[in-house]
Amino acid sequence: MNVSVIGAGSTYGIFLVKWAMLLKHFPETNRNKVPIPPLSVISYSNTTERNRDLVIEVLMDDLSHMPRFEGRDLKSVLADVHGYTNWREMLTKEDPGLVVLSSPLNTHVPYLREIMSDSKAKNILCEPPLCHIHEMESLPRLIELAREKGVTIGINQQYAFFYEQLKGLPLSPAAPNSGKFGDLLTGLTGLHIVFTTHGTRLWRKMQAVGEQEILEDLGPHVWELIPQELRNKPVTVKNVKKEGDNLFLNFVEYDLKFGDVPAKITLGYHRRLKNLKVTLKKGKKDYEFSVTGAVNPDTGEFTRWIEGKNYAYPFKHFLDTDLVKSSFIHSLAGKPAVSLEQGIKTLEFIKTLHQR
Repeated sequence: MNVSVIGAGSTYGIFLVKWAMLLKHFPETNRNKVPIPPLSVISYSNTTERNRDLVIEVLMDDLSHMPRFEGRDLKSVLADVHGYTNWREMLTKEDPGLVVLSSPLNTHVPYLREIMSDSKAKNILCEPPLCHIHEMESLPRLIELAREKGVTIGINQQYAFFYEQLKGLPLSPAAPNSGKFGDLLTGLTGLHIVFTTHGTRLWRKMQAVGEQEILEDLGPHVWELIPQELRNKPVTVKNVKKEGDNLFLNFVEYDLKFGDVPAKITLGYHRRLKNLKVTLKKGKKDYEFSVTGAVNPDTGEFTRWIEGKNYAYPFKHFLDTDLVKSSFIHSLAGKPAVSLEQGIKTLEFIKTLHQR
């Protein structure tokens, strides 16, 4: 199978090129154990010749720190990886079995239409969100077109795997009666999610960052951190607090209810602070979990720790994989972690918060 990444200059795009190389030459790095076809040519596009070549420069630097690729020279890398400035030319020449769409958000819908209409691609992984919330009226036709053309579209909402990997773990290996992590995902009486980051998209330029930009950037990840039982309930937004100015909104906090269960969601950007915290409330007990991570230099993956606090049983678990890579692997297998329809539900939630 050939793989093509449209917009490899994005944060995730270049990672996917690197992981495709790993999966091609070292299949054992597929720790998800999801069967995927053997990979052949990996191609990517970027907007100019300079940006195209910069991807290779960054890739070569990353590979130089990975023992598996020790001694690999530029010529051998270019035998695996083909760069383009025109993504349409790339799809025509490379005939990819999977297309990853990492281009700017405003291009997602028109590019998806064009890929489905004018190429032979039958499997697409799109960076979240699927589109701007003001473009959602165009999505029913997108679904129809995908069905007509027999195309599978997945959305790369990485935290879709998060609770699935944790639910069977004991809250405390030393306490047999502590229960499983999955027990905390049902019967909740409250929820609080805090997600602040440095910012990973174009609006890091500090230009006109508002509530919609924050929601479209962080909302898809937060949606996956809301337990399924709550997601199935009607959402009511009670109050919204904002911090920032007219040009750059730093934080937005939502007080809402899922059915009759109160919840609070805090989202925003901070230059020096990155924080992901989930508090699951059951009766009088609060189960607080902090998620941190670091790059594994051997694999180039961003692997995460989750650590529990404020209750009787200590909980600490290492997620031995990169969540974005896991999503990529599932799409390589033709079984996206988040379907097109599920991606649209994410947007509907974001739109509810925005319109309140």
